[in-house]
Amino acid sequence: MRPKFRAALFDMDGTLLCTMRYWRFSTLEFLLAHDIIPTGEELSRMYLTSSKRLCAEILEAHGRHMEQAKIVQELEGYMHRHYLFDAHAKPFVGEYLKKLQACGVSMCVGTGTPREYARDGLQRLGLAQYFSFITDCYEYGLTKAESAYFELMAQKLGVEAGEMCVFEDALYSIRSAKAAGCPVIALLDPTQINDRAEIIRISDCCIESYEELL
Repeated sequence: MRPKFRAALFDMDGTLLCTMRYWRFSTLEFLLAHDIIPTGEELSRMYLTSSKRLCAEILEAHGRHMEQAKIVQELEGYMHRHYLFDAHAKPFVGEYLKKLQACGVSMCVGTGTPREYARDGLQRLGLAQYFSFITDCYEYGLTKAESAYFELMAQKLGVEAGEMCVFEDALYSIRSAKAAGCPVIALLDPTQINDRAEIIRISDCCIESYEELL
């Protein structure tokens, strides 16, 4: 069956790649590098809590201060190594991207990860070839918390927002994409379990595997 959209924007972590687990546990990499041994309670929070937020909270609890931008930069560095060496793709994603390409769907990647790092990971896994461009939340000064981000991406792909399907796993991005008028297919990543009910409610379609779309 031919897709009912002309273009598609894919998130990367948790959507194209099984890497949200690495993001969440990058908190542990960060803390050990700063000679902080997390408590059992802090360890229990890692899998379901943003690493950027949790690292800042734990540093503060230990009486330390670091600029948020510096925390993010360090976490992104840990993630870059995972993209280069051990991150892997979601099952059947390559087959689905090939199907969309054969149907003439224009595709891009919009990620919160620095686009150079994202490109390294996608190239290693043989997925970069399917995308017209790979962008991040730094290139245009917009984040995926803003509907304007998705409107701009649709414009760059040469379609109206309503003609661009957004593939996402994070609730805040799904909300913004819907506000922009984009249809959304949500990937139900385990790290987003706390938001799952709302993700299912507001998305146009929810899947656990791309095999469901083949």
